[in-house]
Amino acid sequence: MKSHWITHRGRRILYCDYTNFQEADFEKLKAELEEVEAVITREPKDSVLGLTDIRGSVATPEVIGLFKGAARRTGPHIRMQAVVGVSGVKKVLFDVVVRLSGQNAHTFDDVESAKEWLAQASS
Repeated sequence: MKSHWITHRGRRILYCDYTNFQEADFEKLKAELEEVEAVITREPKDSVLGLTDIRGSVATPEVIGLFKGAARRTGPHIRMQAVVGVSGVKKVLFDVVVRLSGQNAHTFDDVESAKEWLAQASS
């Protein structure tokens, strides 16, 4: 699993690493999402600070479907979600996923800004 827990300013953050997945990597991305979902759903409700990094990954309808399903299932466990790598069409799709999941999620241009927001906003 590429994804892992990190600590920033004393806050425990799940870094969800979905970087550089291409269409040919669909099954690998699906496996990563399933593993991350298992980690998140073992945590108490409304407790997880998540940093999702999708830089360099494709946003096909199948991939969006995977993320929408995972967001619905993990949503109750997510306290706050920062997302890096969302622009253009991905931004529109991101807004749909957020609206459907009801998550407190914001987009950022870089990982450091995302970590800072999660650490400060969760205080």
